[in-house]
This record gives sequence, C-alpha cells and structure tokens, in this order.
Amino acid sequence: MPPMPNVLQKVLASKWLVFLLFYLGLLVVSNGMQLISSDENKEEIVESFVENPRIVYIQDPVLSEQRTSLKPDEETLFIDLESVSIQKNAERIQRYLALLSVSDFHLIGEGIGGSVAMHLASKADSIGVISLTLIDSHGVVELELMGGSTLNKAIYSTKKAVLGFIQYAVPHFSRFNFLSDQITKLEIQANSDQQKIRTVVKEIEVPVSIIQSPNSNLSIALVEEHHRIIPQSEIVYLSEKEAIWDSIAAFHQKVDAGFALNRSSISQATKILSLQPFDPENSIKAEGKALVILILVIIFSTFITEDLTCIGAGLLIARGIIGFIPGTLACLIGIFIGDILLYLLGRWVATGTLHKAPLKWFISENDLQLSYHWFEAKGPAIIIASRFIPGTRFPTYVSAGAIGAKFSTFILYFGIASILWTPVLVGLAVLLGNQMIEYFSVYQEYALWVFFGVITLLLLIVKVIVPAFSFKGRRLLFGKFRRIMSWEFWPLWVLYSPVLVYAVFLWIKHKSITLVTLANPVIEFGGFAGESKSEILRSLNQPDSVPAFQLIDPEDDPVDACVRFMEVHNLEFPVVLKPDVGERGKGVIIPKNKTDLKSGCFSFSSKFIIQKYVGGLEFGVFYVRFPNQEKGRIISITRKKYLWLTGDGKQTLEELILNDERAVCLAKIHFEQHVDHLFKVIPKGKKIKLVEIGTHSRGAIFKDAIHLNSNALTDKFDELCEQFKGFHFGRFDVKVPTETHLKEGSNINILEVNGITSEATHMYDPKYPYWYAVKTLCNQWKTAYAIAAQVKDQNKALTTPTLREVLSKVF
Repeated sequence: MPPMPNVLQKVLASKWLVFLLFYLGLLVVSNGMQLISSDENKEEIVESFVENPRIVYIQDPVLSEQRTSLKPDEETLFIDLESVSIQKNAERIQRYLALLSVSDFHLIGEGIGGSVAMHLASKADSIGVISLTLIDSHGVVELELMGGSTLNKAIYSTKKAVLGFIQYAVPHFSRFNFLSDQITKLEIQANSDQQKIRTVVKEIEVPVSIIQSPNSNLSIALVEEHHRIIPQSEIVYLSEKEAIWDSIAAFHQKVDAGFALNRSSISQATKILSLQPFDPENSIKAEGKALVILILVIIFSTFITEDLTCIGAGLLIARGIIGFIPGTLACLIGIFIGDILLYLLGRWVATGTLHKAPLKWFISENDLQLSYHWFEAKGPAIIIASRFIPGTRFPTYVSAGAIGAKFSTFILYFGIASILWTPVLVGLAVLLGNQMIEYFSVYQEYALWVFFGVITLLLLIVKVIVPAFSFKGRRLLFGKFRRIMSWEFWPLWVLYSPVLVYAVFLWIKHKSITLVTLANPVIEFGGFAGESKSEILRSLNQPDSVPAFQLIDPEDDPVDACVRFMEVHNLEFPVVLKPDVGERGKGVIIPKNKTDLKSGCFSFSSKFIIQKYVGGLEFGVFYVRFPNQEKGRIISITRKKYLWLTGDGKQTLEELILNDERAVCLAKIHFEQHVDHLFKVIPKGKKIKLVEIGTHSRGAIFKDAIHLNSNALTDKFDELCEQFKGFHFGRFDVKVPTETHLKEGSNINILEVNGITSEATHMYDPKYPYWYAVKTLCNQWKTAYAIAAQVKDQNKALTTPTLREVLSKVF
C-alpha cells in the first residue's frame, strides 16, 4: 500500500475538520428527510375541496388542532395560509372562492387566520359572506408583544430567523418538522401591517362572533378590544375545547334566523365608541415575574436593534405596562452589555486575524499604531457621535476593539453617550407614542445620508463656493479642473489598473508572477523595487559618465561627510541629495548653500546619496536588449523640461504661478518649494526656475524626443551596457549639454538607472491620450517578461524569487 500523502494525513489529523464533515453529512441527511416529509404532507392536503361549502374555515398554521373539533359531516372548506402578508392571503382566497363560485357562506378565522378573515368580511357584499366567527384571533397590535406593528414585526422576524436556523442548521431528522408551521405563521406576521386591522373592521357589516377557547394564550383585554372595535360582535368564553363547534353552530343558526346583530342594527353611541382610538389605560401592567421577564426581553432585544427597542420600551411606558425607570434602565443595561460585546468582538477578531495572512499584508503594525493614537485623540467625539448616527455604531465599536483602544476610555465615553441618548429616545417615544416609530423609521433610514449630505455640502462650500470669491481660489479651482481633464495628472492606480489586468495574463502565460525579475540579473529583483541606486551606479563602472557621488549614513555626522565629499571633488553648491532607495523623485533635494545642506541631511532617516550637480538638458532614455541579441535598441527618449516663469515687475511669484496655464496645475507643490519667495514681486525679465529636477510629479514637463534617436546613441548605450553585464531592460536618466550631444552619444552624464518598473516616460507628453499610455506600459511588460524568459532559458540554474521575497522589498 503506498504511503499516505502528507496533505491527507493533515486532513485526517484535524479533529475539527472531521467533526465538521461529519456534521455536514448529518445535516444533508436531515434536510433530505425533511424535504421528503414536506412533499408527502403537501400531497395530503393544501386546500380541502368541498363543492358548494356552507362554511369557509381559514386555519392558523399552528393552531391546527381546532380543525379536529369540527363535525365531519359539515360542508366546510378548509383553507391553509401561505407565507405572505395577511392582505395578500386575503386576495388569494378571494380569487379562489370566486373561481369556485362560492357564495352565501359563513366565514371562520382562527389565530392569524382571523386577521385574514376580517379582510374578507370587510368585502362581504362582493364575495357573499353572511357571518364572521373569530377563534382566538389576532389583530389588536397594541396588546401583542411590544405593542407596536414595527417593533412586533422586528421580533417576529428575529424569531423566524432563530427557528429557521434550528430547522435547517441543526440535524433533527424530521423531529422538528412542526417548526415549518410556526415559521409560516411568523412570516405572515412579519410581512403584515396589522395596524390596518382597525381600518378594515370599520367596513365589516355582517354579524360577528368572537370566541376565546380554553387553551388560548391571548389576553381577555385583547378579546374585549376586538369586541369594542367590532360593535355588533358578541363574545363567547369557552371552558371546554369540545364546545367550540356547538358555539359556532348556535351562532350560525341565529344568523340564518335573522336574530344576530349586524352593524346597521346597533346604536349610534356604540358605533362612536368603536371608533375611539386605543386607550393605554386598558394595557396590562407588568408586575412581579411578568415585570422581570419583560425587562429581560427588553435587554435581549437591544442586542438586535438598540434604538427600536428604546422606542418600544417608551411605547410600553406610555401604555402603563412598565415604569419609566425600569424601562429605561433595561435599555441602558442591554445597550451597555451589547456595546461591550462589540468591543470585545473587535479585540478578538484583531487578535485572531490582523496579525495573520492575508490581513497582515494590508494592515501593518504601524497602521495599527497610527489608528490607535488617532482614536486616542478623536475617539471620544467619534464614540459620542456614533450614538446619534444610526449605522455607525457597529463599525465604530468593533474598530475600537480591533485597534486596541483603551477599554476604560471606551467604557467612559460610550457610557456618557448612552446615558445622553437612551432617556431622550425613550422619553420621546413616551410623548409621541406610535408616531415615534414612523418618525424614527424616517430618521433611521435617512440620517446617515443626511449626515453625508451635510458633510458634502460643507465640503462644497469650503472647497468650491468660498474659494470662488477670490482670484487665488478661482485659479486653484481651475488648476484642479485641468488636473481632472488631463490624464497625466491622474492617480497612478487609474493608469495601472488596466495594465495590471494585462499583467495577470502575462503571469498565466509564463506560469510565474516573479519571472519578470530575472530580466536584469545584475540588479536585485531586476529593479522591481527597493534597489540601491549607489550599487547600480557603481556597477556601471563608468567613472567618466557617472557624476561623482557618495553614499551617506545619516547616523554618522552626515553634514560633515557631505562637506568632505565636496572638498575632495572640489565641488561648489548646488549639489544633489537623494535617497539611496526611492522612486519618482521622492526626497530629492538640491541644496544651494550650507544651510540648505544641513536641513537636507537631517531630513533623511535612511542612507542617502550626495552627487555632483550637473547642468544641461535632462532626458530619459529607455534601452532594451534581448539576451540572444548583440545589439539593443532605444524604444523611448523623453525630454524633461523644467518650468520657468518670467517676472513682469508687478506680480508676486505666487501670482505668476497662478496665472501660468501649466504651473497652476501643480500650484500647491510649487508653493511649498518656493515658500520663502512666494510673496516677493519678481523683477521684470527675471527668470525663475520653478522645477529643479526632471520629475513629472514635481512639475517637470515631459516631451517625446524619439526623433533624437540615432545609431551613434544606440551604439553608446550598447557600449555602456556591455560593461553593465546582466542589464537588458530599463531607463537611464541622463544629462547632456545639448540635443546634438545626445544624438551623437557624447558627453552623457548618467544620473541614475531604473529597472523593470521604470516607465517609457515619453507617454506623459500631453499630446498622447490615456489609452496610448496604457498600451505603452502593456508593451513594456510584455517585453520585460519575454526578456526574462530568455534569461531563464540561457541560465537554468538561475532561481526565480518567490512572491513573498519580492513583496518584502516593497513593504
């Protein structure tokens, strides 16, 4: 027998996985049995068909035992309810009765079926109802559960979710099939607005009998309220279940004989009394055990919805069912416990996941520390504000736990917020009654949107409307508009998103993500990221073509090291300081005196380069050579133009920047770079160099200069790369005295060399559209992968780095 694979051994060794698979197997069998059982039950009866029925009986999905108490010889049509609203069930039954041509019948409704029967009875003339009997009927929403339709529906929905979980997520092998009927009833209740019953009963004209069976769980107050709002009704309290049919039969005989009261036969005073709103004094006050149970219900209800529970408690207080202090305290206790649990949930999630892959790839320890300090400073305001803005508490409290915010601080401020918010919300519910639910529903639905709307409006006022009243503001808005309309100023993710999609195709084609890093074996990871500029410049082995430079350690008196470097090479200011590891001109400084040099040196926290400053024209030359070719080729030449402004003797430098069509696009960057001279009037004819380095993000203008390409220039770079063994793909940033020198390949000064992630920067020429840049980058990556594949084929021993190794240099 062959040895068991390691993966299989691990699977079998995992007790939790074995248990999970076993549990899922039981669940599949259990649900299968439940499905078969439900199909069999459906085949028995959905609606029992009786020709020309004298009685139509609408059943409660749960109270089905009432059906057995009826005499079997009666011509009775039993109708089951579906999992839709009361109103839709009534419409469905009305269509069904019309299809059977049923008329002149007695209508009976039990439990929730009574609410459906009331809807049908309100249309008695059109469908032929001659009497209505309600057995343990629902319908008075003020005397059920929390005393309000919205709150009750929330509880029904929660109970339905819990029972549904038990039915389908717990293996029971058909033992809990009875839950289906309960879920059906809860779905009907959750989907229905029973407040409409009070309007419906006003239209009932036929005689009505209200029966309360001996095993009913409905209160007498509810039965009496039904009797009040249906003034022609009679109440029958039964002590024996078997007496139900006798009572129904007696009532039907009275109706048939014409002795039963209908709405038109009662006094006007009784009718007026039936139209009065519900009197809270008729509510049943919770005391003793009932009070304890109600408090526990309120506490646990806050775990589902805090604000609606507070409103529900207020409604219970308004009706006298519970006092203000116990009701409010119950809400506070529930909110306090629930919010602590949210905090602990965040702490548990952070402990278990934030320090593990994949979240640790996106959330560093530094991010957590920054968030922690930010929350320490802003947390109180955030916690208190979140209490008043629905939809923000869960993420706020969980986040507080996740970043490790101080528990004492969290407890203090969310406690203050809860003490401020809870009594106010409960009190408003007491004062406004049922209308509070409607008001809060609107508030809860739109509060977050209104909040964001207000913030947006404030930003619009601050960022657009107010600035538009000044010249500077209008010009800065114009600069923003230019940046939006010109893709060269767009964020990098906009440019690289389609390129990344193409890169995925290349990964699949070459069966490797990191193969491309082999394109330049002479540079660590091919120059993907994190490469040392000083090591590359040394590896070029071209002292005549590379301006003098030195690597400086900021911990070893960097100013003195820079001064000694300048003395050794007989250099004067300006010089160039730049990070040894960096990109896109970040951190590049050009000190023009010793004061600038000192401040520049102390701005670096890691090793940096000091380099001789070279004047002239700056270009980016992109060179490509396949390993199986002796000669390479230049695929891109970019002229990097510095931006100059000319003074007129009237305008300050700030005004010149704002009035220049190009400079205004990056006005704030130019303001920062020239803050010392910003408000000085520039003499007429004096030229000011806004941009010191050839970086697009710092304001340089890139122009396509491929017309300067020549055989001499290509030969020059072939010669340079011959000494730089293992370099096949990348951009040289160079300076030359004139364009002629570049074309001839002479007097070239190499400032730095960039590897596989460098760009053919001519694409940033304003004359090119966005999709040209995307196409250029896609072609670059295609070429880089092709070169890397050849390098690998020629050197089988060359090891492709892992993705983790490459990303470690990036992050």
